[in-house]
Amino acid sequence: MKKTPLQRVKDEFGSKAALAEKLQPMLTKPEDESDEDFGRRLRTASNKQLLRLWDAELRLKADHGSRDALIDAIVKFRFDGRDNADYRAKITRYTTTRLLDLHRQFS
Repeated sequence: MKKTPLQRVKDEFGSKAALAEKLQPMLTKPEDESDEDFGRRLRTASNKQLLRLWDAELRLKADHGSRDALIDAIVKFRFDGRDNADYRAKITRYTTTRLLDLHRQFS
């Protein structure tokens, strides 16, 4: 039987606060938001959202190593090995989950 998000958070991390604490350094904080506000926003997110972010970050590290490597792979797929600085600048603002989805579409 599949575990609920709450059960999974409690089994793997102990609490939602512990998951949010582990996740915070992995995520890119918006420039206009303080560290306190960003942490508060993470702690108040749903278990399902936090687990989705955690899984995306783990998939990024396992499959590509870093966010920059993922962006390089997307640009390479999109432009047949050539570099496109404008497109690269545009997609660097995308979230990790959106970048992973974009890579899945191109490969």
